[in-house]
This record gives sequence, structure tokens and C-alpha cells, in this order.
Amino acid sequence: MSASDPARPRIIFNDDGSNFLYAWDDLGADDLRTYLSYLDDTHVDMVAWCVAFGGYVTYYESRVAERIGTGFAVTDRVKQRRWAHNRERLAREAGDYCGFVFDTLREMGIAPLASFRMNDAHMSSDPVGPVAGRFWMNHPEWRIGEPFGYYRSCLDYAQPAVREYLRKLVMEAVEKFPDIAGIELDAMRSPFFFRDGEGQRNAPIMTDFIGRVRADLDEAAERMGRDRYYLRVNVPRSPELALECGLDVGAWDGDGLVDGISPGCYPTDYRVPIEAWKSLLGDRTAVHSYVNCSPGTGQYHSVEEYRGAAANAYGAGADGVYLFNVPCQMTELPGLIPRPVDQPPFPPPEFREQCWHPDITRVPQVLSELGDPGLLAGLDKCFLFHVEDQSYRHYPPEPDSIDRHGAHTIEVPWRCYEDYGGAEEIAIEVKLVAVTIRDEFELAVNGEPPASERVERLHAPTGRDERVHWRKLEPYSLYRIDATGLPLQHGDNTLTVTLTEQEPDLFGQIKVRDLEVTVRYG
Repeated sequence: MSASDPARPRIIFNDDGSNFLYAWDDLGADDLRTYLSYLDDTHVDMVAWCVAFGGYVTYYESRVAERIGTGFAVTDRVKQRRWAHNRERLAREAGDYCGFVFDTLREMGIAPLASFRMNDAHMSSDPVGPVAGRFWMNHPEWRIGEPFGYYRSCLDYAQPAVREYLRKLVMEAVEKFPDIAGIELDAMRSPFFFRDGEGQRNAPIMTDFIGRVRADLDEAAERMGRDRYYLRVNVPRSPELALECGLDVGAWDGDGLVDGISPGCYPTDYRVPIEAWKSLLGDRTAVHSYVNCSPGTGQYHSVEEYRGAAANAYGAGADGVYLFNVPCQMTELPGLIPRPVDQPPFPPPEFREQCWHPDITRVPQVLSELGDPGLLAGLDKCFLFHVEDQSYRHYPPEPDSIDRHGAHTIEVPWRCYEDYGGAEEIAIEVKLVAVTIRDEFELAVNGEPPASERVERLHAPTGRDERVHWRKLEPYSLYRIDATGLPLQHGDNTLTVTLTEQEPDLFGQIKVRDLEVTVRYG
């Protein structure tokens, strides 16, 4: 696909704009070219580069909003000062940081999008920091507030001024960078836009806003004598959840307002209901499954896990894959490794497999794999489910828990779009949390129990804490099942867990965590 034809990109790659700026001191244009070069000659057809986030501060030279780092010329924050200093240096050297990115991507044949985070809650933890723009600071009454927890700092799109401010930023970007392929409205980084319980009622307001942005873009394209600007939106995982948040994507599609969406959750969801989206939307609106760099807090994907997420996306009918935050994985972890101060910043040091993190040096290869479902078919994969407790973000639905004084059998759903033919190894692992060795369980895959010699049980008597993993677990048992020969389905499957004997003096819930399906082809 050429940069002038972004209708059906294979991989859409999001970069939040800060990873390069944080990577090293005194970065320049040559460093930025080197940073972007790993996207060259891959399946990445489109890059959504974040140009504004937080309280609507910008990475580009804006007349509407403050530039990132404004007011922090002298500060005690080392990383934030590096961030602002590098952006300022790129502006002096190349004219504009974001403009130089867009020009370089076009030279590589990659379609660039200016990506705007419709809301971004970073100010919740740093309300006076460099991402808290004056527009946000001046209007605390326009924030959605509690009970949204971490998201309390998000702005309320029921306020006309909030919508108009973002609309002005979008049009400023189009006027400043007229050769970009289009605009991305990122409604997933902080996916709440109205006060509690008012999302669906206010969905027409958001549809009107999307329509006005579409009209602005069409007017600009006509004025410039160019092709239609691409407009895409990242949205919550299901049509129902999106509507609950005020995003009536079906109405957008019916009015021809958007060219593509990416549904998902902030942690990677291996069961995004792509089928529901394809049923709702017409053929014109592309659906790319939203795949984050992480299955849960403080953990990054391996190559095999990325492949599993992409295979499930294509199996459910997705048009492609949307990758979010992968640059964090490829620059932040290597940035933890001390290196000589005269060493070039890119490529960064090699971060091999450590603790619970995978070998980061292998990750770039997925950029040349995930855009081709046929190529994925015979490659090793790992599929992850039920990794993390739900908290303040949108999460995949949790399975039921076993109640020690209630239901002793639960059905745990998982999805695996794999043909399994030719696989040398198929393994299922699952953790049962808050158990003792005297608790006994029976497991079945799609109704068939595995032979006892194909099941191994390991036990962690003190559970798991931050000394070995970011996410804590109570004492748990890990079950490993050799699933070769079991009736695995191409698509949806079920693991049945039954508590057959229990510790008599305990009550409470037994949770299922880290259901992992691994398929290896040798």
C-alpha cells in the first residue's frame, strides 16, 4: 500500500510521540530518522503519531494550545526536561518535530496520521505537570470527576467548548501538515467522555462532533484539491460498551463519517468481538483489532503473544491489526540498561529475556509478520486470557470464580483461531488462585477431561509478589495440560474447572488467572 492509498492498511502503528523524545539527551534529526527506520520495509502501512495529549498540550508548534514543556524551562524533572529540550531542538533543526516525522514517513512510503487523544488522564497523577495544559487547568468544572477514579481528570464532551477546542486543534494540524493522510481520534487511551450514566444519552452530541470534524476535513481537502482525508477512531471493545461511553459507531458508519475503527481494551484483549463490529458496520469502515504492547500492568508481549493476538483478530474477521505502545516496549526497557555516554542512542542496548519480560530484541520482527494472516498460520503462537483483575480501565469480561460455599464448577471461555494441524506441541496453562494443596480440581477442555498423565500441577505456597512479578497473586496452583489430541476448536473454546475436594476451614473465591494456550510448530 502506498501512502496515498490508506483505505486498507495492514498494520496501523501508533507512536505516542514521547518515546523518541525520552530516549536520550540532545537528540537531532538524524537520530529521529534512525529511530523511524525500523518501520521501513515492514507490514506497517500507516502510522498514527500522537500530536496532542494530556490536557491538550501539543508536540508541534501550535497557536491554539501550549507546546509540551511550556513553563518548564527550569525544572527539577530530569526526564520531562529532556522531553521538552529534544522537542525544542528538533523544532530549531527541522522546523517542527511532528512535521519532520510526517515528512520522513512519507519518504518511507508510510501513510502518516496526526493522532489526537480525545481524553488523556495523565493529569490525574500530575495535575501541575507538563501535560496539564492551561485549557484543562482553567476549567476543573468541565472534568467528569468521580466515580471515574483515575479517569476523573478527563474532560466532559457535553461542554461545547471542549468539543470546539479539539476541533480547532484538528484543523490546525491539517492546515499545518496538509500532506498527512488524515486524522486519528484516539478514544481509547482514556475512554470516558461524559459524566457517569450520561454516555448513551449524549451519544448524539458526540456523533454531531464527529460529523463536524468530517465536514471540516472534507472542506479542507476540497480547498486543497486533494483526496479525502482519512478519519479513524479507536473505540472500546464492543458496540455496546462504546455506546455506553457515548460513541454511537453505527450512526457514524451510517452517515459515512469515519473510514476505520480499532476496537479493544487497553491491555490486549484476545477476544475482541470483531464479528459484532463487522455485523454492525458497512464494508466501507475498516476494522483493525487494537493490540497493546502489554497483556496487563507492568508486562510486555513476546513475539508469540503478538502473533496469537493477530491470529485471533483475523480469525474473527478483522481487516488488520492496530499496534499501540510498541515503541514503549522497544525503547523504555532498553533505557533501563546503563551504557557508555558516547554510544549512539539508536539502536538501543539489547534487552534480553529478564524476570517476567520477554526478549525485546525479537519484537521488531512482528512488524513483518502480523500483516499477513497466511504467514502467521504456521508460526508459533501464544494466546493469553484473564490476565489481570479489572480496575479503572476497560477490560475483557472476567470468568466466574469458584465460590467455596457455592458453585463448584465454572466455565472459562477462551478463543483460539488456530487450525492446529502440523503443530508439534499444544499446551494449556492456567493458574487457580487462593488455593491450598488440599484443594483438588478436575479440568476439562470442551467437555473432555485430559488423561491424568497429561496434567501437571505445580504450587506456589506464598503466591507471587513484586519480587518476582509486578502483579501480585495469592497462593496458587499452576496446571499444565498437554492438549495434543483434545477436541480443540478453531475459534471459541471452554475450560471447565470443578472443585472436587476443598480445604474445610476456608471460604471465599477461587479465581482463574493467566490462562495461556501455546501452539508450537517446531
